[in-house]
Amino acid sequence: MKRKILCESLKEFLLEKGEPLALTVLGAPAGGKSYTMKNISKSVKDARITDTLKSGVDLTIDKLRSEFQSKDPLDQLKGFVYTFYFMKNLVKQNPDYTKWFDNIKSVWNKISKLMPSLEIIVDDHDLKFKGISAYKNMHALNTKSYPINSILKQLDRYYDYKSVIRYFQNIKQDKAIDKQINVSYDESGDEPQKILNKLTQLHKSGYVTDVFLIHPENVASNLIQNYYRVITGNDGGRDSSDVIVQAYLDIEKSKKMYKVNAEDKLKTSSKELASGNLKPEVEKPIEHANVPDDPKRGDKPIDIFAEVTPMKPLVAYKFFNEKLNSEQQLIFKAILKYRMLSIENLPENAKDALNQITKSINNKQALEILKKAAESKKYVFKYGGITPELVKKASKIMNIQKT
Repeated sequence: MKRKILCESLKEFLLEKGEPLALTVLGAPAGGKSYTMKNISKSVKDARITDTLKSGVDLTIDKLRSEFQSKDPLDQLKGFVYTFYFMKNLVKQNPDYTKWFDNIKSVWNKISKLMPSLEIIVDDHDLKFKGISAYKNMHALNTKSYPINSILKQLDRYYDYKSVIRYFQNIKQDKAIDKQINVSYDESGDEPQKILNKLTQLHKSGYVTDVFLIHPENVASNLIQNYYRVITGNDGGRDSSDVIVQAYLDIEKSKKMYKVNAEDKLKTSSKELASGNLKPEVEKPIEHANVPDDPKRGDKPIDIFAEVTPMKPLVAYKFFNEKLNSEQQLIFKAILKYRMLSIENLPENAKDALNQITKSINNKQALEILKKAAESKKYVFKYGGITPELVKKASKIMNIQKT
């Protein structure tokens, strides 16, 4: 009996204190990544996954953005300075990060107009305050002449903070690696080379790397969840549809990069993960993943790559529609009708699915529903919803295409 207890304790010790885990969940926005992440620990009997989600370092961009934006305004602005130099050095090492460097330069050009007396100059070589390199002249920011808080409010909390949050993420990741703490990510995955660069660093630092890609056959599944959020005010009613479609198309083109860089390639569904009963051919490789590479498969940065298929469009529509009241259900159908006609790069199978869902109403009826919703002001939220601006755009589209 004592020997059995000792064996169980040893197994538990090896699982909990052994190789750290990097758990990455990828997929276009509004694909159910956080929901899937919860179900992974429910379905896979791996103490590392449970520990990662419970007490590991969460490096998800949205959470880091909220954390960074809650900091003192002066510390945030200093973060923008550090980001410039970080991205400058990163681009020297790898040109893949040029867009991120261009982003922070663009932000500093915007800030220069908001803080003219600081005489900000930014180019590929340096960021200067009053002719002095910003890194050596940080104290120039610490003055009452500039209402830093109001300046930050004039920046776009998503796009203008994009590179800064990546810098912040890198700092947190490096600290986690130093302490060999488990980490998790929730990313879109539309820039695979950058994800692979990150996973390579973690892999070389002794981490087991599990990657789950939530990717539907039809992007209409994501759009349905997105517009459920728009109507109910989740994420401030933000409409991410254009970003969703572009991310989906980018992932479609490049997801093979994840496969060729993975030791084990698995397939499952969100339904199977939620059931808590994974097939052995999916569960066992995840449980037994380790850092040492299989010589036959080569030195690859991803130990496990699992492609997860979410709900199909009609199933997703039924699922989310049942959560709404009768008025919201009409608005849901109307906005899907409008966006079916207005998203320029929408794949044909997505158009077909949305057309099937919305065929019971015509353009005139859909537009009238959206107008009444906007007039009621019940569906206007912090970052969007059913607004007069949306109705104005819908009128142009739906009056032209009278179907």
